[in-house]
Amino acid sequence: MAALPTRLKALVSRQSTPRKTKPAKAAKTTKRKKGGDDDAFEALLAGADEDASADVLAARLGVPKRAGRAGVAATGPAGDDAEKPRRRLNLFAVAVALTVVAVAGTVAWLAATAEETAAARRKASILADIPVTLPQGGARPVEAPHAAAPAAESAAKPAAAHDPDPMDVAVKLAPSRNEDLLEKTRAGYLPRMPAKGPAPWQAYSRPFPQDDKRPRIALVMADLGWSPTALEKVLARMPATVTLAFAAGAPNLQKAVDQARSDGHEVLLQVPMEPQGFPQNDPGPGTLLTSLPDEKNVDRLETAMASATGYVGLTNLTGTKFLASHDSLQTVLRQVQRRGLIYIDSWPTTASQATRIATQLGLPRAVSDVQVDRSPSDAGVAAQLAELERLAKLNGVAVGYAQPYPVTLEGIARWAVGLRDRGIVLAPVTAVVNRQADR
Repeated sequence: MAALPTRLKALVSRQSTPRKTKPAKAAKTTKRKKGGDDDAFEALLAGADEDASADVLAARLGVPKRAGRAGVAATGPAGDDAEKPRRRLNLFAVAVALTVVAVAGTVAWLAATAEETAAARRKASILADIPVTLPQGGARPVEAPHAAAPAAESAAKPAAAHDPDPMDVAVKLAPSRNEDLLEKTRAGYLPRMPAKGPAPWQAYSRPFPQDDKRPRIALVMADLGWSPTALEKVLARMPATVTLAFAAGAPNLQKAVDQARSDGHEVLLQVPMEPQGFPQNDPGPGTLLTSLPDEKNVDRLETAMASATGYVGLTNLTGTKFLASHDSLQTVLRQVQRRGLIYIDSWPTTASQATRIATQLGLPRAVSDVQVDRSPSDAGVAAQLAELERLAKLNGVAVGYAQPYPVTLEGIARWAVGLRDRGIVLAPVTAVVNRQADR
């Protein structure tokens, strides 16, 4: 080892040409050629072959030899070429795994929502089976809205700006008295089905474009007829497509009905029905009672219907007990159907059987979804009207009941102004019959 510095100095002073390098394993041979070490040291200084020099030094110093350029070269371009197929294979495996995860997630989501989708299809099939009779006569199947995409059909684009909205069109309704649609009875003149032509509810209805695909909201302003002042305010503030309901026992009823119809409003007749707590809770003379025999209730019903002409149908005044009595209610609704009218259930109780019985009888019907002034305040009325919009977009139609409170009239008047821009139409109640599921 002490001879190394001397040899290094000698090699540095030497001016010979660099020799070709020898394979690295030559340093491991037991017998080396003469001058082999000198050649390796010379190569080390000249930078001719680091691998050969390193092998010699490792052998002389007794240390493990390091990987040289030959080892590195194995991972160079040739090594990269070998790695490329492996990398491509790994990327392909990752892509396949992601695809499998996505497909599995979609299958799981479809399975989780299968019951909801089936329920929506069953509801749509029920609605589709209910016939709709048009105001102009004739019948067509109802176009049931798709629950999976609330109002996707009804998601109604607003009507073109140049098209008049049904709410804004001035309409002259048919006269309130049509002799061809009346039958003289001991109670007075009652509606009757003609030998041919439209039924009374169609003849007295307000025209509405049946091809209007926007969600429809029908509003019924109830408890009218007792105050001429209240009626004047309603006629001054409400759009003509709002339906007005008059109490059958109100004074000067025919005059009030004629006045409403001359302003373009459809009219309903409110018939008092037995509430819970009767007689302490008494809606007035002529109330239909579950304790009366059917013929007595029919007599009371005919007396109520003979109080005016020109209405499209009947609705209840209270009736939380009577509406839940199947037999009593069926007798009454059969008479309504026979007279060519419609029935609108204000739905004062969830026990009401009106829609189910009406469907069985083939009686055109609708049912209230919202009591607009359940909380008679600005905020309360606005919240209920917003709920009506939500239901109309979800189901295609919605029906609201209201009373002629000043706060209600003001709230509805403000709300109705923007309906067109929101893609909703305010429709008369005859335009929404048979478009709701039974309850």
